[in-house]
Amino acid sequence: MLSKKFNLPSVILIVEDQASDALALGELVRDLGDVYIASDGFSGLAMAKEAKPDLVLLDIEMHGMDGFAVCKALKTDPDLCNAAVIFVTSHAETGNELRALEYGGIGFIRKPLNFPVARAHIKAHLALRSEAKRLTHHDALTGLPNRTLLQERSEQALNIARRNHSRVAMLLLDLDNFKGINDSLGHSIGDAILRETATRLLNASRALDTVSRQGGDEFTILLLDVSSFEVVASFANRILAEIAVPFSLEGYRYDLCASIGISLFPDDSENVESLYRHASAAMHQAKLEGRNRFRFFSSDIDSSIRHRHFLEQQMRSALEDGIFEVFYQPKVDSKSASIVGMEALVRWRDANGCLISPMDFIPLAEETGLIIPIGKFVLQKACHDTQELIKEGRQLVVSVNISTVQFLHESFLQMVNNTLLESGLRPEFLELEITEGVLVKDISHTQHILSSLRERGIRIAIDDFGTGYSNLAYLKRFPIDVLKIDKSFVHEMLFNKSDIAIIEAIINLAQALDLELVAEGVETQEQANSLRSLNCQILQGYLFSQPLPFIEFRDLLWETATSIEAPGKHSRYWRG
Repeated sequence: MLSKKFNLPSVILIVEDQASDALALGELVRDLGDVYIASDGFSGLAMAKEAKPDLVLLDIEMHGMDGFAVCKALKTDPDLCNAAVIFVTSHAETGNELRALEYGGIGFIRKPLNFPVARAHIKAHLALRSEAKRLTHHDALTGLPNRTLLQERSEQALNIARRNHSRVAMLLLDLDNFKGINDSLGHSIGDAILRETATRLLNASRALDTVSRQGGDEFTILLLDVSSFEVVASFANRILAEIAVPFSLEGYRYDLCASIGISLFPDDSENVESLYRHASAAMHQAKLEGRNRFRFFSSDIDSSIRHRHFLEQQMRSALEDGIFEVFYQPKVDSKSASIVGMEALVRWRDANGCLISPMDFIPLAEETGLIIPIGKFVLQKACHDTQELIKEGRQLVVSVNISTVQFLHESFLQMVNNTLLESGLRPEFLELEITEGVLVKDISHTQHILSSLRERGIRIAIDDFGTGYSNLAYLKRFPIDVLKIDKSFVHEMLFNKSDIAIIEAIINLAQALDLELVAEGVETQEQANSLRSLNCQILQGYLFSQPLPFIEFRDLLWETATSIEAPGKHSRYWRG
């Protein structure tokens, strides 16, 4: 699907020191492209650097610098080496032809000119050069300019904008829900959607603008001679509306939307690299804010992206250096006040020894895939520490959070089995906490994994229950042992009738399905008393203890083992 806006005219350079021959060649090719004429080798090279010719018609015998030297110089210049060189000469000896080929020439046109033959020869080589440029500079699927050609167009656009004191905008567009369609329905449907997207973007843009596909479902639109921010915003809204129109393919309807990031030269970018980087940052911000929208770049976005990149590098180093830690928060029986379990939580300290909030690095770890090795480390440490406690006579179940990325990874089940084998921990002492969202990602895969875990004797808990998937059918479809009431409900339960009603409903549901209950985020004795009265068996929160390093958690176990009757009077950790 090549658009006419990308069929730029060929550039032809004639290097000929005989004025009459130069004029004849110029007349021969004047309708085949943009024609430049140089009268000697030196001026021909200078003109080539400026015009970037597709084809060079080159005389051999010239004053100062002959055609062979010019051809050699062209072929050793990275910016000019792809130009096709045809020698036009009366010196048609075999030795000259061989020498011309050695220097990179592709053919000979003999003087005096046979106009029909010479023209056919030139047209054939221009067609070959045009196809080679298309393959090099255009995306094979959509026919749009690729990253290479966009770079060239962007450099040219910025040079013109500098001279004219005008503005250039770059819009980076990503289809928000494309991956799910592509993965579930196959690449043939995905490819058809990408081709249709390209057509819509072309139809919405001007002939002087460049629409490019960067790869995957990412497209870039370069807007030239932009008069105002409002014009760009209006264009971005038009693009969003175009993408929102349902796609109809093979009799089926597909609904998509897009996120767009916008950067402008010279307002917030000084070169092509920063223009693209800032548009990418703005696009990422649009996704974070809910998708199906556009955002202009700002310094705040740039600062956030730099921080994310720095944080990612620091996480990789922390993994390599073994800096991550695992803390444990106790789970307490609501009636006996004894510790009956513990949750393993990953912790990370900065260079000053201060703990970094998991909210700052866990989402990025999931996005970058680093959650896979981090999660493996947490599981291994939790299993080894729990086995150590069991050897000391404290039989506690350890809960480990499993992210969606981890759960869906192909090696997850084997990793869990290997960890249990290496640590010696019996499966019944391990509880894996997953969120409701995990259950609906890939139902058949989820059923297989959960059933395999249950067969091993591993317990399954649903974390943050009540905040995610609204269809409760999964509670009877999947093998689940524990529901964890989200702390957002516990926090306001004494003051908000809706929250206490939700908690009561969850407790009744769990009792009906014979599921264990854990209430998270218990911070006051009043909350604990209320939950106990509602028959919530297990409580967890700062009322009892903050998450602790393993050594301190073990000390807490021994202290509370001798002070269950009045833990608040004897334990520096207990907050009841």
